[in-house]
Amino acid sequence: MFEYIFGKLAIKKVDYVAIDINGLAYKIYISLKTFEKLNEIGKDEKLYIFTNVKEDNISFYGFKTQNERELFKELITISGVGPKLAIAILSTFEVKEVIEIVSVDEIKIFTKVPGLGLKKAQKIILDLKDKVKKLNISESFEEKSKNSQINFNSEILILKEDLKLALDSLGYQNEDVSKWITDEELCKIGDISEVIKIVLQKIQSKKRK
Repeated sequence: MFEYIFGKLAIKKVDYVAIDINGLAYKIYISLKTFEKLNEIGKDEKLYIFTNVKEDNISFYGFKTQNERELFKELITISGVGPKLAIAILSTFEVKEVIEIVSVDEIKIFTKVPGLGLKKAQKIILDLKDKVKKLNISESFEEKSKNSQINFNSEILILKEDLKLALDSLGYQNEDVSKWITDEELCKIGDISEVIKIVLQKIQSKKRK
């Protein structure tokens, strides 16, 4: 129905936003990854839209990137995966991380998604294998990887997830860990305790400025 919605960000919640267009506010459900990339309330915002139509309800799902929306659309075509679980997956992992998980069959890591058990995680990964190959996003990430000196791998992903959990427990909720440490640094350090220490130092240093 809509390709995207552009207007002023009127409400900004972790799970949804409201975008005001000439006095009419559209309620749009979002992932945590999209939330982390949003502008401040009162500023212009643009979200790519997927319209979910049911007999008794029409819901909008918004995404900061077209890649995220395309992956969402593929996820909900899988039996047993509705919009809620698809959003949970995209709230837990970046698009490139989902593609990496699928490509290397990292089923255990996928169960970090709330409400996703081992059996269903295995089924989703299996069903996604052919789907991600058909998406344009696969080509774009393959092209990026050719030009990158760092190969994204499961160990980096585990460190990122452990770091995020640690920051959440310390009161730094919804922190984008990529702002504080790069994949290359994670690869060099390797130890999660040292990673947490370095990131906390960076956060505290920025607060003092």
